[in-house]
Amino acid sequence: MSKLKFLLITTSIVLLVSGCSSNESTSGNKENQEQEIKSEKESVKVTDEKEKAPKDQGEYEVWFKGEANRKGKLISVKGQTNLLPNSNLLVTMDGVEDTLIGGSDRVQVSEDGTFETDLKIPKSSEGLIEVRIEFDPHSDNQPIKDHYGENGEKLKGPFVRLQEESDMQQNITLLTLEIPQDESNAFAKIKEPEWDKPEDYGTPTVRLDEPDIQKDDKYLYIEGKSNLLEGTRLKGSLDIPNYIVSGLADVAEVNPDGSYKLIIEKPSSINKLKDVKEYEVVLSVSPADNQWKSNLEVYGLNGEKFMGEYVVNQNGVKEIEKTS
Repeated sequence: MSKLKFLLITTSIVLLVSGCSSNESTSGNKENQEQEIKSEKESVKVTDEKEKAPKDQGEYEVWFKGEANRKGKLISVKGQTNLLPNSNLLVTMDGVEDTLIGGSDRVQVSEDGTFETDLKIPKSSEGLIEVRIEFDPHSDNQPIKDHYGENGEKLKGPFVRLQEESDMQQNITLLTLEIPQDESNAFAKIKEPEWDKPEDYGTPTVRLDEPDIQKDDKYLYIEGKSNLLEGTRLKGSLDIPNYIVSGLADVAEVNPDGSYKLIIEKPSSINKLKDVKEYEVVLSVSPADNQWKSNLEVYGLNGEKFMGEYVVNQNGVKEIEKTS
């Protein structure tokens, strides 16, 4: 092999190796740059979310805002709260006319306090839908429990409700939205509730004020005030002359100020009752109706401590009954 030929081959190899190193270096730099840009974007996103977070995020006085929108058979729930990021919200829905299976989702509060989820209404479901948004510190992760209390005892504000499980009282936050299905689209906005606890709240002498009853084509909307303890299960049913009807009823847990709301289908929703015009609304409280233990300590296991004009005796058990 001549010296010239040898030099040409050697030069070619050096150039080839140099070129490969250069390409590898360029490729490596490009990947690093892309990774840096991606990290910067993620950092900016997290920073932006924190900047948009409520100033009172994490305070014990809890608030919510937002709305639920229904388009066809899809309900989109979007909102914001000052609960701590990563707090778990249970969003459920149920029908006034039927029980909806699987209509729930659990979502976490984002860094900026927002939350959102979609719920699918079964095709067979008709009528009014009730969407509930619940925060229960007792069933959340440990940092959330530590902040709000093992049983939510540090929670404050109008969204806070009592809950009793296994004879243990807990504080949760709860709000309910009503979504009709009689139109193609509908929405309901989250509103802060206003409670007005009466002076005689919780006394064994039960007071049931005359309820406000509103009607539309399908339902009776019954709202009333009482001095019943929060969590008391109050039943509303229809008494129709010459008929025995069991399905036209609703049960509500009394609000923190003794108020309540019931929604009952009108008799015309049942074919054999479509011509019924006269009926009465019966409000009742029975100690046997899965009442909280703490409430039974006030009213008696058999209602023996109940007093007032609405007390009736049913086979040795005292109950509350009012007809409107």
